[in-house]
Amino acid sequence: MWAESGRKFVALIAILAAMTACGTPESLSYPPGKTLKITKNVWSAYQEYLGMQGGVRKEGAFLVVLHNDVGVGSRWSYCPPSADYCTGPTINLANDMCKQEKLKCVLFARGTTEILPYEIVD
Repeated sequence: MWAESGRKFVALIAILAAMTACGTPESLSYPPGKTLKITKNVWSAYQEYLGMQGGVRKEGAFLVVLHNDVGVGSRWSYCPPSADYCTGPTINLANDMCKQEKLKCVLFARGTTEILPYEIVD
């Protein structure tokens, strides 16, 4: 009985994850070809994110909080290497943090791969 319920639950989670994991939410996009300016504090937070639990798997997402077109803060979500599986798309979890705090965020990295050109400023 428990095994059947567990399989149904896992199947439901897989379906929900597939529905929400496709692409980057529109609210997180940044103009193509434009270089993102980030502060040293954001860069430091990104380095901390990269080092969490011995690194992150591909499921991680690092978002940069914008103020006057400069990255001044960050929000992130990741799946620790010690986890057998993740329960949902980390990009959506990080984006939810931005929405709850009414922040403008852009996706800077998926896992350990930076997806935006950037420049570190004071």
